[in-house]
Amino acid sequence: MAEKLHFIVTSERGETRTFTLTRRTIKQVLVGVVVAVIGSVIGWGLSAENLTLRTRSATAQSEVTALQQQNQAILAKAAQQEREQKALLDTALGELRQRTQAIESILSTVGVGVEIKESRANAGGPYRRLPNDSIENLTFKVDHYLKTVQSLPLGSPVMGGTVSSLFGRRIDPMNGLAAFHEGVDIREALGTKVRAPADGVVVQNSFDGGHGNFILLDHGNHFRTRYLHLQKSLVRPGETVKRGEVIGLVGNTGRSTGPHLHYEVSYRDHLLDPLKFMRIASYLKERDRRLGNSVR
Repeated sequence: MAEKLHFIVTSERGETRTFTLTRRTIKQVLVGVVVAVIGSVIGWGLSAENLTLRTRSATAQSEVTALQQQNQAILAKAAQQEREQKALLDTALGELRQRTQAIESILSTVGVGVEIKESRANAGGPYRRLPNDSIENLTFKVDHYLKTVQSLPLGSPVMGGTVSSLFGRRIDPMNGLAAFHEGVDIREALGTKVRAPADGVVVQNSFDGGHGNFILLDHGNHFRTRYLHLQKSLVRPGETVKRGEVIGLVGNTGRSTGPHLHYEVSYRDHLLDPLKFMRIASYLKERDRRLGNSVR
């Protein structure tokens, strides 16, 4: 191949120009063209890759935005559920507080304190104060109170009737002297049904000259009731009775001036005024009425 190439260019006017290119120059031109082509190809590839990356980036950003929206929706739903749960808990706590107060009112009215026996032996652990109005403390109280309330002899053992002699100091109806009356006398017709005011077990069913025919019931948790001057007993010692079950009939046996039921209530062998137990239902209705008025 020649070392030089001559190019002759003729214009329309007939003018002639001559260009001479050396072999080296031609190689440089070809190399430049190849480099330019390769650069163009690489640039196009990089542009395509960049476009792909942009597309992927946009897709990823869209997915991130969607995830953020989902996360916000989940957080909002969780917050709503938490508010609803708190509202339910507050409602339950309010109802539990009312029940606790009602039970405490019953116990306070009849003059009974609840004893909670817990041993300190073989126990320990870090101290954590329990708030008085917490659901844990209220539940703790109710669990202990319920056992006592279930044993309370509430209401009158006879339907109707008139209290003819109160609990405590009185003038004895037989000899006219001052005496202590251990229960209340409820005047009622012969044969009137006498009902158990709480679940219990018959401890005694007997007769003597002072009490006449009488029944002694044990209701558990140290509560006992006794029924005197019965015409007839309908239960036997050791028998279990339910609240409202008929245990005997009003009579006039023993030291009595007429048909009536002598009714006694004791707690830990200490006599209590039965009238408080008999009136507890009306007391609670009055308490609820006062609470309702105070709320309004």
